[in-house]
Amino acid sequence: TSCVCVCVCVCVCVCVCVYWTSLSNLVVSLLNSTPSIACLLLLLFLFIVIFSLLGMQVFGGKFNFPNAPKPRSTFDSFPQALISVFQILTGEDWNSVMYDGIMAHGGPTMPGILVSIYFIILFVCGNYILLNVFLAIAVDNLAEAESLTMAQKEKSEEKKRKKLLRANMPDKATEEKALLAKKLAAERAKIEGIPTTAKVRYFQ
Repeated sequence: TSCVCVCVCVCVCVCVCVYWTSLSNLVVSLLNSTPSIACLLLLLFLFIVIFSLLGMQVFGGKFNFPNAPKPRSTFDSFPQALISVFQILTGEDWNSVMYDGIMAHGGPTMPGILVSIYFIILFVCGNYILLNVFLAIAVDNLAEAESLTMAQKEKSEEKKRKKLLRANMPDKATEEKALLAKKLAAERAKIEGIPTTAKVRYFQ
């Protein structure tokens, strides 16, 4: 039953994307921007790995305080360092991790206060630079989807105008009949010696 529900939900989403023009354009623009998103994710992964290795060198095995329990966010191993760096990037209680790092290097004095630079650079680069790059990609996708929607609207309006012009234009067959009638009247006028304008009036 769960598989059936999932299939039904997927079918409904596909139908909505197909028949809703603006949503389908947004999905297409997102799919077209997958290379840039993949490059951003790769850059973020390298950023996390570099700062995790740097944190292991600076704070590895130093978050052991005698009169306090061992904190959860440490840099003792590479997986734990990855988790700690990710926690700082998300901004979840990152100031307590910074305070533990400062206390591990002697407290808020001259040697220990320099350690805060590591956490400040990590937090600022993660929350203001990489996040803004991702937002720029998202805004670019929205602008591209909007331009596609406007282009489709212009095409539909142009088709409507062409249909109206075709409906208002006179029939070609009637025009050809009128031209043939004028030619016949002119030929008869030449043969009988009657002026063309008079003959046309006579036939009319």
